[in-house]
Amino acid sequence: MIRAVGSALIVMACAGLGFQIAKAYRDRPKQLAELANAIRMLRAEIEFSLTPLPHALARVGGRTSKTVETMFENAAQNLTRGDTVPDAFAKAAERAKVRTALRKDDFDALMEFASSLGSSDLAHQSQHLDASLARLASLEKEARDLQRKNERMWQYLGILTGLLLVIVLY
Repeated sequence: MIRAVGSALIVMACAGLGFQIAKAYRDRPKQLAELANAIRMLRAEIEFSLTPLPHALARVGGRTSKTVETMFENAAQNLTRGDTVPDAFAKAAERAKVRTALRKDDFDALMEFASSLGSSDLAHQSQHLDASLARLASLEKEARDLQRKNERMWQYLGILTGLLLVIVLY
């Protein structure tokens, strides 16, 4: 009886770990798409409404998913405290790293976007936004490819590792 319960716990723990890793592969493309959508909304705020950047970030943050919302609202708060745009985004991204499935390349693209934000006139700003959106689109495509390859593998690997441990231990 105790062996059966122990075996079940081992399999469930390993399966849970595998499913948690698989969830990161599933969430990353969604979060990249949400980030690209937020940048499109920010572009509209900047180009058409001519909203100041801290207010635009806060407004866009209020209309996005929780992951992107906290990042943009933290960046807006950092800007109102007097940080530069790249520093504000760097601090906001550092806080958001724990809660997201985004990787270093994704945050590098965000930092590249932030370094160009507010540093040029409206026409050049639009070009920088287009470049950032194109980079996010390629990262999203790459993330979807990785999701297709690895999501199921990690789910199966978690379960099979648990079963292997049970066999080896008993």
